[in-house]
Amino acid sequence: MKKINFAMIGYGAIAKTHALAVYDASIRFSLPYELNLKYIVTRKPINIPINGAINVTDIEEVLNDKDIDFVDICTPNDAHFDIVKKAVKYGKAIYCEKPLSSSLQDAVEMARLVKDNNVVNSVALVYRFMPSLTLLKRELEKGTIGEIIDFKVRTYHDSYLNENKKDTWRTGKNSGGGALLDLGVHLIDMIQFTMGEIEKVESKTRIFFKERAKVDEIANCDFTLKDGTLGSLEVSRIFTERNQTDDYVVYGSHGSIKIDFNNPYEIEIYKYESNSTEIKNVASGDDLLKYYADKRNSLGYFQNCHTASFINFANKIYNNDFCGIDANFDEALKCQKIIEKVYVK
Repeated sequence: MKKINFAMIGYGAIAKTHALAVYDASIRFSLPYELNLKYIVTRKPINIPINGAINVTDIEEVLNDKDIDFVDICTPNDAHFDIVKKAVKYGKAIYCEKPLSSSLQDAVEMARLVKDNNVVNSVALVYRFMPSLTLLKRELEKGTIGEIIDFKVRTYHDSYLNENKKDTWRTGKNSGGGALLDLGVHLIDMIQFTMGEIEKVESKTRIFFKERAKVDEIANCDFTLKDGTLGSLEVSRIFTERNQTDDYVVYGSHGSIKIDFNNPYEIEIYKYESNSTEIKNVASGDDLLKYYADKRNSLGYFQNCHTASFINFANKIYNNDFCGIDANFDEALKCQKIIEKVYVK
């Protein structure tokens, strides 16, 4: 069996999510290759509790290894650019955490570098892999709810209510942005994946805990798509509820379609004329479940999405299998350009 060797750059919280995705992929799915986490690169030596993974502090050591097929970038946003430049120089494929960078200027150059040098690339805009998102896309393409009137997508997290988050890299200006860049980038990508490109944005951002954060904790955006469709986005890292709000609703002239991220296997279609609701589930055997855990074996939508995204990137390395769902650097750049319009007024 072919072994696909890769190096993980950084070992924070998201790196552990990626590592779990790799082992979930290997255990749960019958892959025609072995995913092998060979190196974990950190600034200082650490004890790695992953059997077989080698901790190094010099990225050049990793890039010089001809057996390394790709690098997985899990560092803070402002470190992405330098790592991409080095990986491109050595011809390594790149899997990069979102967003592309802390700066639009660097993101533009990163997208150019991988394109000009034919480097295989993907960005972890993993919400694309929720089966319900493609179900929604299919229904919109069929015209199930008629002419689109509006759409609303929301994500409320409460992790930054924790005062211990003060002075972390995500709350500082070097991150490039707060709730919108961190969480909203997923929502913007979902909109553009399902409904088309965003052309205009009007927005408002807020910082409530000014002693803790230098970047937005709440963002509200009103969008106009290229086809004239209107809609909105709301994202927060400090809104708390018993049940976390994560949803996407599209309103049409004949009804609406709703996704609840926490139940990513179905969509709710409301039909106005008959005053009826249809729950449409992803069908057994649908390719959407090929690399996405079924409901019984779910690790939660977030982790399941990371597993599916990682496998689909590895398939590119293995046999140039481009699934059509995963996001490349160009698509991630489109999202970052929208966010830049909000931050630079």
